[in-house]
Amino acid sequence: MQITIHNLTKCFGPLRANNDVSLDFAGGQIHGVLGENGAGKSTLMKLISGYLRPDAGTLALDGQTLLLRGPGDALRAGVGMVHQEPLDVPAFTVLENLICAAPRQAIPSRAVGRAKLLELAQQLHFSLEPDAPIAQLTMGQRQQLEIVRLLLCGARALILDEPTTGITAAQVRALFAALRQLAQQGSTILFVSHKLNEVADLCNTVSVLRAGQLVGSQLTMPQPQAQLLQLMFGQKHLATFPPSPTTWERGPGGEGH
Repeated sequence: MQITIHNLTKCFGPLRANNDVSLDFAGGQIHGVLGENGAGKSTLMKLISGYLRPDAGTLALDGQTLLLRGPGDALRAGVGMVHQEPLDVPAFTVLENLICAAPRQAIPSRAVGRAKLLELAQQLHFSLEPDAPIAQLTMGQRQQLEIVRLLLCGARALILDEPTTGITAAQVRALFAALRQLAQQGSTILFVSHKLNEVADLCNTVSVLRAGQLVGSQLTMPQPQAQLLQLMFGQKHLATFPPSPTTWERGPGGEGH
């Protein structure tokens, strides 16, 4: 799925959280969206996924300009967002959450839901037991369920907002492997982070936001670390950072070092 945003602007009172942002995300790739806390990353992703409406600008999916009235519109169009706090019901089981959230035509019965859940979890190497209560899951497992739910609802583009917060190193590796697999199958992945090493490890391209402005657009990875830091924080703040490698490189397994 091709995601094109043109001159997107979102204000909260006098604050311009996003100011005239234009980007084009191609399918089959993992796109990093980098910036420090408060740079406007989450706001931009909520505009793309229908959780917020822009004050100006347009969003197009596969060349068709859309006005999203909410996240349901976005998901029906093929865009789903994985939040830092997954959207689930703690009192329900994994399967019950899936059935409640998915359209009837996607999961017409518990048996179909169970089969689809187990099949997709196996494909992505996720650890999900259909009858496990949500309250007993780790944050990483809840995140895995959210990804499965969005895919079963027809998402062809996934937005992940700081997805490694609160999950184990093993779950991070499983998540990154699943995202690479989905991208290879043609999905569009938008990976939001303020962590340079994660973006270097995972992403094909990176765009950088600072104070609501797009200051780096679709840079092909790897990129010199000093350049990314300068884009994130501005020249005047670079003196506060310790010396670092000149370029983020990837090892044989795709890991940055």
